[in-house]
Formats: sequence, structure tokens, C-alpha cells
Amino acid sequence: MMALSLAQAKPFVGSQVAAKAPRAQARVARPVVCSAAAPKKEAVVAGVTAAAAAMLASPLAAQAAATPSLNNLIGSLVAGGAVLAAIAGAISAVSNFDDIRR
Repeated sequence: MMALSLAQAKPFVGSQVAAKAPRAQARVARPVVCSAAAPKKEAVVAGVTAAAAAMLASPLAAQAAATPSLNNLIGSLVAGGAVLAAIAGAISAVSNFDDIRR
């Protein structure tokens, strides 16, 4: 394609534009019917309960042993929780004791 120079290009100002006939569409609203999924929810709960019971009845869960590293991990989690509880208790005590009135 060859590029046209400004002198050769047709001006668009004042050009006629073909008018299109307007189209109107009417849509009929359909009522939305909602149904409760209670039977499906109950089936899911029953399935999860059955799976949990099967896991607890497994001999692997009965023979699980606590290793020293697991004991250390649990102890560190308990100690961290105690520290966070102490910090939250101290903040709560100080905020109740030292009221700021403005």
C-alpha cells in the first residue's frame, strides 16, 4: 500500500454518514427459582464424618509415636503461645489502668 500525502487525502469533514435503523429488543424477565441445597450439604457432612472416623480407626494413627523433635516443636509452640498471651494481657492491663482523657 502506498501512503497518501496530505494533498491527495480526502477530507472527512462534512462527509455523509449512513444512518442505521435503530433496533429495539425486549427481553422477558424470567423468575429466578432458588432451592436449598440441604440434602447435598448433609451428604458432604456425612462423607467428611465417615472419612474422619476411618482415619481415627486406622492402625497408623494408633501406632504414632512422639519423637523428641515433635515434643520440642510442641513445647516451643506452647511457650510462644504463653508469651503472646502474656503480651496481650499486659497491653490490656496497661490500657485499662492508664486512661487517656482528651
